[in-house]
Amino acid sequence: MSNNSKKYDNSDEFQERHNLIRKDYGLLLEITGLHQNEPDKFDTLYRASLKGFLSLIESDIYGLNQIDQYDGYSDKHNFEDKFKKTFKKICQTWKKEEIINEYLDTKYAKLKGLKNKRDKLIHPKKTSDIVCASVNVFDELREGFQDYTKMLHLIMNGFFISIDIKNLDDIYKLLKK
Repeated sequence: MSNNSKKYDNSDEFQERHNLIRKDYGLLLEITGLHQNEPDKFDTLYRASLKGFLSLIESDIYGLNQIDQYDGYSDKHNFEDKFKKTFKKICQTWKKEEIINEYLDTKYAKLKGLKNKRDKLIHPKKTSDIVCASVNVFDELREGFQDYTKMLHLIMNGFFISIDIKNLDDIYKLLKK
């Protein structure tokens, strides 16, 4: 159990949104994998998967900052600054700095490469920016998702929410919801 004691007002919203997007994204990856032998479908689904992965992360960054905001947070900051500052702040608060440090040292370069591909896809300047799928780039995307999910789960592991109840009427109100 975590030794941290802090009240978070927006943690339910974050978790609900993350789980919904993650579930959809996992299904999209599964469907994409089923179409590896159909180049047009595989390309289209891969591109959607690439965009979806970064959308999940950007939603998580926003949500985590609603829970425990880093100093000077702005949604307008660039991705790299927001990612690093958000996860460093969360890990500092929850005393899990080693998790984000290891991710940044060993996995972040891969994530940054996927983000750069996504950015080119979203704002193409030339035809080659509209990336085509291959088994290798798809496996790289799946691995990036697995690495990110593992890191986030390690951070969230042991994060328990308690409820302060001042009288029994509060319990009845909670049970009626």
